[in-house]
Amino acid sequence: MATIVPSYLEDYVHPVIITSELSAQPFLDYTGSSEFFAPALRYDGSSSERNARELAEQARALDADVIVAIGAGKLADTAKNVAEILDLDLIIVPTLACACAAYSPYSVDYDDEHRFLGVPVHPRNSIALLVDSSLIARAGADKLVGGIGDTIAKWYESAPVFDQASDLTVFDRLAYHSAHLIHDMLLEESEPALEAVRAGDYDNELVRTLINTIIGLAGTVGGFGGVRARESGAHSVHDGLTHVAGSAATMHGEKVAYSVLVQLLVEGKESEVQALLPFYATIGLPHSWRQMNLEFTDGNLQTVADFAAAPDSPFHAAVPGVTPAQIIEAMRTLETLA
Repeated sequence: MATIVPSYLEDYVHPVIITSELSAQPFLDYTGSSEFFAPALRYDGSSSERNARELAEQARALDADVIVAIGAGKLADTAKNVAEILDLDLIIVPTLACACAAYSPYSVDYDDEHRFLGVPVHPRNSIALLVDSSLIARAGADKLVGGIGDTIAKWYESAPVFDQASDLTVFDRLAYHSAHLIHDMLLEESEPALEAVRAGDYDNELVRTLINTIIGLAGTVGGFGGVRARESGAHSVHDGLTHVAGSAATMHGEKVAYSVLVQLLVEGKESEVQALLPFYATIGLPHSWRQMNLEFTDGNLQTVADFAAAPDSPFHAAVPGVTPAQIIEAMRTLETLA
């Protein structure tokens, strides 16, 4: 799939690529090319509105009529912002499966210190999403672990929100069942899929299924379920963690996976946390601040809890009236379980 990207550009005259230093060479190596098929701009890794505006000006100067994003989740989010600024079509070629960003119609924006700012929803999505699982798998099993962490949250974040609703539409129900299917598949198939990647079996069917689950199937949860299914407790805690010094070194999905456990403890579901811990240990997801190389201090805990329990936080959709004190207690309890 990655080798035929130019065939999707026949209706355009001036395609412009947005990629990164980390994604460019793996894509060229995989496709057997020495250079890109169109002018290539480099994003700076920030997933910021500032960088999106800068790239939009550069693309405008090249008379771009379509944007081609080649890279991971933050790059895809940046490219979605650029495409909206310029009102252009967008084609996305993911090089990692760390989240469903390539599928979703929204971006996650950060400031220049990698602190969470917001989630703008775009009026339209990409016109093509080209997922080449063999290319993605070559990035290594550790990158997929982050994707598993972000994706398993689909069930734990959406289920309590749906369970409290009395007006579920047929699309809500589809999102609910999709999230449950994702949960079951990840628990059963993640470990053998990761083993296949470590063995260099990049075309393994389990590997393809895992990647399609992280990018595509996960995207359908928020796609069909809307705001109820996109985020609640775990992503609120994640977003708070981005305000802690050093958190940018931990992958998005790893922080989300940790935050799932915090949400479950706030809900009073310690038995579910205990059931998940062996799975986390097996595939390498963090369940403590130490594993994320973060300082477990009163100040840092307060920073995360205040952000996650803010009045406009989606955590309230899962646990109405959640307080910073509850979140701090959950984080302290989790350290004792880990």
